[in-house]
Amino acid sequence: MATAMSESTFYIGVKNVLESWTVLQLAVQHGFGGQHSQEKARWLVGAVEEWFRENSNIEPYELEDFLAVILDNEFDTIADDGSLPQVSQLICNYFKLCQEGRENEVLAKIKQSPKSHLSACQQIQNDKDEEMEESKEDVNHENTVARLDGMDLNSQMEGEDNLSNPGKTDAMDVNGDEEDGWTVVKNSKKKS
Repeated sequence: MATAMSESTFYIGVKNVLESWTVLQLAVQHGFGGQHSQEKARWLVGAVEEWFRENSNIEPYELEDFLAVILDNEFDTIADDGSLPQVSQLICNYFKLCQEGRENEVLAKIKQSPKSHLSACQQIQNDKDEEMEESKEDVNHENTVARLDGMDLNSQMEGEDNLSNPGKTDAMDVNGDEEDGWTVVKNSKKKS
């Protein structure tokens, strides 16, 4: 059983790890946990410490599952950056050191640990958004080809913009025929 000093040192270690964890800090900063995100983050430190105190031989994968559930339920966040196993391993290591009476090592590691740098983070589109954009582009391209009945736009558009300059459309004739809601544009030559 851990002493009061090692629990206190372990609490400080857990707090340091969680405050340095960019995933959690971004969730807090952006309010993913609702209006009480800050309070939930502080609660999480105590919840982790208590979980270790009440259970023996917690493995990193168990802590990883525990943190993943809390992130999902309380912060509506999924850590898919690979940091969850590292955070779990570090907390488990701190607990082991405290159990062995090596609190000074934990405190030394805390002093050397990096802080999260939220300012270096940038928002990126997720894969689904990119796929959706690419899909929209493909559909738009296919619709344009269908509307123009297979005309090669690149050869028609070189030099001047034939579509915006109706006086120069001697290679196209818009008949206004509609097939399935599309206006069909056909190539034709003007008869002199």
